[in-house]
Amino acid sequence: MRLVRDRVSLVAAMREHGVDWLAPSDAPGGGSIEPATLVASLAAHDDPRLRAALTGLFILRPEFSALVAEVRQALEPTACDEMSARYMAAAYLQRLWRTRLGLYLEDSPELPDLYSESLGLPLANQGYGKPGLLALAEWHKQRTAMPYNRLAEYNRVLEHVFASLKRRAIAHEPTLSG
Repeated sequence: MRLVRDRVSLVAAMREHGVDWLAPSDAPGGGSIEPATLVASLAAHDDPRLRAALTGLFILRPEFSALVAEVRQALEPTACDEMSARYMAAAYLQRLWRTRLGLYLEDSPELPDLYSESLGLPLANQGYGKPGLLALAEWHKQRTAMPYNRLAEYNRVLEHVFASLKRRAIAHEPTLSG
């Protein structure tokens, strides 16, 4: 699988899938990036904002969960860990914020719990996802060279998701559907 490194192309492709909070807001192109390539490219990218936005992509496009196993096989171990962390953050956040997300994404399917057991984390449905999200933040922090508050990062992505969904609702734009 080829990885796309061009940030502008990735931002444009993300916009097409509802992730509209990344700069530049007028990024051209991106339509030719297949979803599996997009997920892999984001997980392996050097830009931490693109990697973080992968969590939002999984929340807005839960059907992309079907691509995760294929993408994992094509990634280097570090990028594989990154994708697993971003995916599980989306699964935990989706459960924690199910009611509010449901106001905007009525028919959105629940992300399957793919990696909690293999990563040694609480199950996604346990405690509405909160214990898993806390444990994931610590797990993720331990696997990076730079200490960073991953929990704050996950929550910030969710704030972007809600702001985007709210903007679309106010503008009466169609929300994303599976």
